[in-house]
Amino acid sequence: MIIYKGKGWIAAVWHFHTGPTAKALIKRVALVGVYVTIVTVAELNFSDLRIKDTPSSFLQAMGILLSLLLIFRTNSAYDRFYEGRIAWGTLINNCRNMAIFFNAVLDQDNVSDRLFFAKTISNFPFALKNHLRDSPGLDELDETEEGERRDLSNFDHVPSGVSNQLWVKTESLYRQGRISDSQHINLNRYLSSLMDVCGICERIKNTPIPFSYNLFIKLFILLYVGVLPFTVVEVYGYLTIPAVMLTSYVLVGLELIGEEIEDPFGLERNDLPLNQLSQLIRVNTHDILQIYLPHVEKEAAKPGFTIVT
Repeated sequence: MIIYKGKGWIAAVWHFHTGPTAKALIKRVALVGVYVTIVTVAELNFSDLRIKDTPSSFLQAMGILLSLLLIFRTNSAYDRFYEGRIAWGTLINNCRNMAIFFNAVLDQDNVSDRLFFAKTISNFPFALKNHLRDSPGLDELDETEEGERRDLSNFDHVPSGVSNQLWVKTESLYRQGRISDSQHINLNRYLSSLMDVCGICERIKNTPIPFSYNLFIKLFILLYVGVLPFTVVEVYGYLTIPAVMLTSYVLVGLELIGEEIEDPFGLERNDLPLNQLSQLIRVNTHDILQIYLPHVEKEAAKPGFTIVT
């Protein structure tokens, strides 16, 4: 993820054009440049294919319609991005609250149970992160008890496996009388919230923008940019080339940005920093439950964003 200072326009613009999205945009604009150059040279020197009698208001109306579609497309993508961030913010809060609860309930000398909950609560965000990124490995998960991580390998849905471990251990403490009825009821809310967050993230990831709508916008952009040089070449002459390239830069750029942020859980530079958020939960839960964590682990929880100043 990229953090930038609002006043550093030049640095931000330069940094944007070093990313993969900008590189893909430049390639597409270059193709448009080749196309409009061929059309312009052919129209001005060889064959008169100019659209002379088309009212300028028609082209303006098409541009306004396309702009509205792109605004809706970008807003829809950003809503998905922001909802994903809200879900992970909820996960951070609930993991902290759960750790605070167990810290208050468990005896100070009960190191084994404290260590179990510190590790298992920390495992959930890593399991969810890997699940959302289609990376089923368990290497980032801590071994909570003997064979527990091996048991997780039997789950196709690893976040469910980690949540199941928390539920089973909590029910065991309740049956032993170490958690009261009221505490048990209150704790169920935090335990259930883990899978609620998982469901929200899965809904965002597995429900993309409808294909027909996405395809229609791309087709509209293609037709608009394709027809544009035929309508303005009579007025602009060879300036049609930079004018159409600039127009395509804006239109195609908005579409590519929407595609990039509509799945906020990936590995692109503008996606959510799930590694850092997961490590933050690990550090917080260990601190709350008074379990030692190496300094290098705490450093990994600090923002690993790309910062543009």
